[in-house]
Amino acid sequence: MYFRPISVLSLAAMAAAAPACDRTSLNTTVGLYTVQSGDTMTGISNTVSRGICDIARLNRMADAMLPLLTGEELLIPPETCTPDNSTCLILPNPTDTYADCVSGGPHDYYTLKGDTIRYIALKLNITVAALSATAQGGVTDPDAPVQVDNFLKVPQCSPSRCAVEPLLFTYGTYKDLAEKTGTTVGQIMAFNPTYNHTDAARGEGAVITLPGKCENLAANVTVIS
Repeated sequence: MYFRPISVLSLAAMAAAAPACDRTSLNTTVGLYTVQSGDTMTGISNTVSRGICDIARLNRMADAMLPLLTGEELLIPPETCTPDNSTCLILPNPTDTYADCVSGGPHDYYTLKGDTIRYIALKLNITVAALSATAQGGVTDPDAPVQVDNFLKVPQCSPSRCAVEPLLFTYGTYKDLAEKTGTTVGQIMAFNPTYNHTDAARGEGAVITLPGKCENLAANVTVIS
């Protein structure tokens, strides 16, 4: 077991909460978990009995489902009666409308391990067809892993704009930020291609560039790339 306490933990508090959830028995300390080869957020969540999104937010993750680095240490939040395993996840919604271009930019997206054309398009809130049309070399399978550490051209709406400001990112995920500022997870990731939640000192934040209020400046826009 690689979950070790920062302070003394009660073994009784580590037990699974009863269906009624006795709050007095919850483990209210913050701990550390060392990531092992093959670990996933889902697996770690089950191991430490914490919500995926609760862990992701405490560790300031850009995307809770990005592959983890072997050996990195994750902060494990206090136990709760209502673990959150869903609100930070970037998932397709059948009622959502996806655009043909990104409002305000930026011009390219830096690819990461675990990315596919379909997932990148989802993070940018654009259609798979729109992103495929600007991808260098063409796209034969939108669900195939893309080459890592590569800049992927993004279709932009013209005219459009975003307001941009620095932010000390201390808690949450990029999805939380996107929902508050009127942008997308993909745009925040594109503005911060080298962001790594493990770079900041434990318990501190990292400064990121935050786009917001992204909007088209005309009723009819042109797609440029």
